[in-house]
Amino acid sequence: MKFIDILLRIRNLLLRPGEEWSVIATESKNRKTIFVQFVLPLLCMITVAVIIGTWLVTSREKYSFDYVIGKIIALFCSLTSGLYFSSFLVTEITARQTDVKDHDKVFALMAYSSGAAYLVIMTVELFPFFRELIVLALYSCYLYWRGIPYLTQAQGQNRSVFAILSFVIAAPVYMLMFYFFGNVLKAIFA
Repeated sequence: MKFIDILLRIRNLLLRPGEEWSVIATESKNRKTIFVQFVLPLLCMITVAVIIGTWLVTSREKYSFDYVIGKIIALFCSLTSGLYFSSFLVTEITARQTDVKDHDKVFALMAYSSGAAYLVIMTVELFPFFRELIVLALYSCYLYWRGIPYLTQAQGQNRSVFAILSFVIAAPVYMLMFYFFGNVLKAIFA
């Protein structure tokens, strides 16, 4: 995917989620392809936003090179490992309750719905004085909810069970990843 295709996908998910999820459901991409074509370019854009936001936009204090590198590595590792671990755990744990056990489809659901959160993270990193906007990343939860029936065919009660279990699993996984990598890198670069 090109950057413009990634941005168009995110735009379509934000404005017409039903239509875009039906397009995504017809694609047969594996986790590696989705990561390389969609997630990785967004993580690169977040990296650029961190660099610009910490070195150019922030006027009160200048950050060291070590701080910026540590922050980039922490974000990259946390977002990547959080995505992989949570999609794997969601697939395995929800398989019995919802009859859904397709790792690639659950990964696609989590990756594409996270696109909105990645845009918010990019904006907040680029313009640190808009930190309160981070709450807009919760729109990814709505996109996730909308995508469940398209990618997992979970309907009705199965959809609700799948969504609740997903959020109960993914939230702590991401928090653990941010805590772990943040502290490890703080110890390395401090």
